[in-house]
Amino acid sequence: MMKKLFFVFIMLMALVVQTSCVKQNHQQNINNKIDNNNNNNKIIDIEHEVSEPSYEEKIISSMSLDEKIGQLVIIGFQKDTSEEAIKNAIKTDKVGGFILFSRNYNSFKELYDLNSLLKRLNEDNPLPLIIAVDEEGGTVSRIPKEGVIMPDAKVFGSINDLALTEKSGEIIGRQLYSAGINMNFAPVLDILSRNDNSLLKRRSYGKDKDIVSSHGISFIKGLKAEGIIAVPKHFPGHGDTKIDSHSGVPVINIDKNVMINRELVPFRYAIDKATDAIMIGHLVYPKIDGSGKPATRSEVFLKEILRKELGFKGVSISDDIEMFGFTSGAESIEDAIVESFNAGIDIFVIGHTKEIQDRVLKALKNGLSNGQITEERLNEALKRIIGLKKKYNLSDNMNLDYDEAYKLFTDDEYRNFLKEIKNR
Repeated sequence: MMKKLFFVFIMLMALVVQTSCVKQNHQQNINNKIDNNNNNNKIIDIEHEVSEPSYEEKIISSMSLDEKIGQLVIIGFQKDTSEEAIKNAIKTDKVGGFILFSRNYNSFKELYDLNSLLKRLNEDNPLPLIIAVDEEGGTVSRIPKEGVIMPDAKVFGSINDLALTEKSGEIIGRQLYSAGINMNFAPVLDILSRNDNSLLKRRSYGKDKDIVSSHGISFIKGLKAEGIIAVPKHFPGHGDTKIDSHSGVPVINIDKNVMINRELVPFRYAIDKATDAIMIGHLVYPKIDGSGKPATRSEVFLKEILRKELGFKGVSISDDIEMFGFTSGAESIEDAIVESFNAGIDIFVIGHTKEIQDRVLKALKNGLSNGQITEERLNEALKRIIGLKKKYNLSDNMNLDYDEAYKLFTDDEYRNFLKEIKNR
């Protein structure tokens, strides 16, 4: 009897264990299915996940067409321009920046007040203004009378002390910063390849590509240390010509091998050191681009050489398009602008004439509406411009109040530095 009961007990226990295992396996199958479903869902989510728009993309998506087109120009204005006309350029045309000349102010106070006005008028626009000058020192200077003008680049190239060149960039940078300026169209990176180049005889660091390269970078470092955007110029090199692109078409008859090993060396060096913007010259190199177009309208120079071969990621800015060299061979300034923008210029400098500024803005807008300019190309330029303004933390507020600004602008250190240069 006991044996039978023991046998029955064993059978019952086996049945319980089997049932439990079945339940566990069933539950495990359910769990596995849930896990698999979750994993599948995760895969689907990843595949359909929309990446977060970048800062630049968010800004672009919120901008009107006029605001987008306006970012593509930096304009100047004449001495007698009314405040209402300046207001219209900012409020209606939505221009992205201004270039100032000595004609626009007679003193530091006037310069400070002018920039205060420009920034205040721009407060309702989505992006702060670029406020630029040509402050190379020496021959090309926009420093008001109370300030200190640095010597020409030729002087620093001759002394060949990189610390002094960097210091000159810092001093220029401080004076510009105190006045509310944030961009400097300098330094000149052209190699003085011929003695009859009167345009650049004093503005270049010299004839040696290594000296031009190292001093150019030192000057850029000085500017950047003070929060100023440096714009080295005139790519791909204005040194081997005696013609001034303001009034003629500089034709440089060298082959690509010579250009790579001479003219482009300082620009390659600047790009490798992460310069954020480059000014493009109205220069024709027929042995490199047989079309006869200036570099400012040439895909060979702007896309192939500057972007692909040299790897430049920053903002490309034209030399003033009112120069004769820009429109050479083009049927109209409108055709030249569309061609130039599609070739790769991101910002056009139009320093003097209101009529031309209006025609440029209209040409860009019409080019977009009629399909000559793609939205992709427009956004490409805008991303670079917005990224540049963000990187340098540009603002529509003045950097300093007037008393602090004047003190920084007129620091005695600058004059002491000039004495040091004269003694070298």
